[in-house]
Amino acid sequence: MTPHLSRLDQTEPGLRVRVGRLEGQNLAVKRLQAMGLCLGREVEVLRQGNPLIVRFLNAHVGLSKHLAQQIFVERRTQ
Repeated sequence: MTPHLSRLDQTEPGLRVRVGRLEGQNLAVKRLQAMGLCLGREVEVLRQGNPLIVRFLNAHVGLSKHLAQQIFVERRTQ
């Protein structure tokens, strides 16, 4: 069964999600992958807006709205 994916920029603050798909091959997406934002990585949305603030691997990262729209996530199941 394929999980339901939604865009990171549409994720409510306080939710923890897993990265299901990254779109685009631009430099910003590649940089995020190099920082550890890869498929299956757990991400917590701290704040919506531009920039959107997320936490992963104990780091807070600000993402532009455009970049957050290229990251598709699934809700984490307990």
